[in-house]
Amino acid sequence: MKRFLPFFLLFLLSCSGGNLQVDDSRKEVNNLNDFFNRSGTDAQNAAGVLVKHRIIQHLTHLRRMNAGGRKYYLLEKDHITEMINSVTKGIYLDYIIINRHGNIIYTRNNDDLFGQNVNEGYEETPLKNCFSNSGSPLFFNDVATLSPGSSVYSLYASIPVNIEGNFHGILILQIDIARISELLKPSTDVVSREGLIRVSTDGSKILSKYKSFEKINSAAAERGKSGLLEDSGRTVLYSPFQYRNISWLVFTDKK
Repeated sequence: MKRFLPFFLLFLLSCSGGNLQVDDSRKEVNNLNDFFNRSGTDAQNAAGVLVKHRIIQHLTHLRRMNAGGRKYYLLEKDHITEMINSVTKGIYLDYIIINRHGNIIYTRNNDDLFGQNVNEGYEETPLKNCFSNSGSPLFFNDVATLSPGSSVYSLYASIPVNIEGNFHGILILQIDIARISELLKPSTDVVSREGLIRVSTDGSKILSKYKSFEKINSAAAERGKSGLLEDSGRTVLYSPFQYRNISWLVFTDKK
């Protein structure tokens, strides 16, 4: 009986090794979940600052002053940025505030957007999409460029700013996807349910089609199941990731 024991142990180790591979893929999903939780908390904290200091009302009033409004806005801008920085982590390319009329009344970095209205020429952009979803307590716009003419791919977290039950506008956090890439192992691609690469350790592949997407067990993935994919002599681990309205699949090559 003893002579069969090594073979039995080998069988167990090989089985557990396969599970560990899939579990290893799930670790990246857990990292993503922590990242999104942190971004959501930052958005809530920053919105709290806007509510406490009535920043949207103040900036909307300055905007009505036309040229004078721009002058005084510049005096306020650094102070607003400092307050938002104090309650968020350093993973954001920009903060954008849009009032209830759709007017962009503050940005930290994209000065060319200041004074624009998202209802005019910004259709199919994250700015308009976030504004249109202001009824959601926390909305994420999938990876895309911010506006026409932009070449920077980002993820976006937006949150409504309500005071005493009244809607005053939204705050958008423009998330640097390079910070997401830092959480991923080499040769990892984060793919939308449409098969487009949204985040990758190879930035040149963003928004291109993931080549092996059609070969996965999509039904199992929809049920939250991880899996292994054999393709062109390589083994790929995949795991589903879901956070509010974001639905991704995480693919990692197993060397």
